[in-house]
Amino acid sequence: MMTTASLFQWVELKQDVPNSPVKAGNRGVVLDHLRPTKTQQEPGYILEIFKDSETLDVVSVPISWVNPLPETWGSIEHDTRQTV
Repeated sequence: MMTTASLFQWVELKQDVPNSPVKAGNRGVVLDHLRPTKTQQEPGYILEIFKDSETLDVVSVPISWVNPLPETWGSIEHDTRQTV
């Protein structure tokens, strides 16, 4: 059974995301959970990926592509939130 990350939990990518600047080792925050579909059997996440405290990309990936990290959005000292 795979561990599911909760909303706003930090995760680390295990592999590069095709057609995106996001690479294995990049970290991001879970914005939403995706249900399995006919074309994508595995549930997934919508992630906002950060690099140097800036948004690198927003991507959708299967849950097996990420390692959940212990931190949740806002619980780490260097806050990466941007004002909208």
